[in-house]
Amino acid sequence: MGSFYRDGGAPAIMRAAHFPDELLSYLQMEGLAALESATRHRCDSLVEHGCYDGRALEVARAAGLPYLGIDISPGAIAALAHRVGAEGLNGQARALVGDILHNGSWVTEVVGRRPLQLLPFNLLGNFAEPEKVLASIAAVGGVGVISVFNEQPWTHEVRRAYYTACGIERLDETAGEYGGVVFRGDGGFASQSFSEEGLLRLLGTVDATVLNRTGNRLGQCVTVRLGSRLDTDPED
Repeated sequence: MGSFYRDGGAPAIMRAAHFPDELLSYLQMEGLAALESATRHRCDSLVEHGCYDGRALEVARAAGLPYLGIDISPGAIAALAHRVGAEGLNGQARALVGDILHNGSWVTEVVGRRPLQLLPFNLLGNFAEPEKVLASIAAVGGVGVISVFNEQPWTHEVRRAYYTACGIERLDETAGEYGGVVFRGDGGFASQSFSEEGLLRLLGTVDATVLNRTGNRLGQCVTVRLGSRLDTDPED
């Protein structure tokens, strides 16, 4: 994932103007799943990985939680930091350049005993080795909400149209290791989707316990307990 997003791909892939209408229900599901999980599992902060301009900042504000947005793109973090200042959220929200694969670059900034770590908008599918992503966040612990595209044919077509609208050329597609389809394109772009069975198999590679699952036509959100940071959870 690194070179595409670090070297300027993020604005194209994350610009709302490029989103097909079908993606709106997926994004709504994701936000609702994060808010419900933060409340049910009594999380005390929200960490959004691959945050871009802070899409989950509104979730944290609604839940009354401190927010930490982490992204590999310095441009994205500069935009989020400006937003935080403009909205008077200094002290409640922070923006940090960091790499999800290397938790040493951000773990000291995570506050609370029960953080919610959000992997939004198929972030997990942007990595060639998603098991390493899960291992990194599991080592930090808390509650994870993981949002991914599913393997259905209509999702495949929506994704192709979306990536094309973003200007990604020469899209190739292959079967993915975890039950979905991998798209690859210019500039090092790659994104894979997941079947339910494939995602559960992937989660089985780390210390993660599934707490809840929800889905719609395009994707699924899975809430998991990560690692050992939580002592007990009365809602598990």
